[in-house]
Amino acid sequence: MKLTPDTRETLKHYKMLINAYRREFGLSPLNTTQILDDICAYLKYQNAVYIGGAFIQQAGIKKLDK
Repeated sequence: MKLTPDTRETLKHYKMLINAYRREFGLSPLNTTQILDDICAYLKYQNAVYIGGAFIQQAGIKKLDK
């Protein structure tokens, strides 16, 4: 998977925050793949998300007029 520098920086930032929190509670750190898996799982269970110019609802994709 090819990620932009901004995306890599964002993931690095959240990885640092997540793992700092996990350390406080004696949990093992997560790697980038695990964090991306969790992000995808979170998105899957949202009622709606806006990704890549598409408003995606549980029932399917709703096209937006531009």
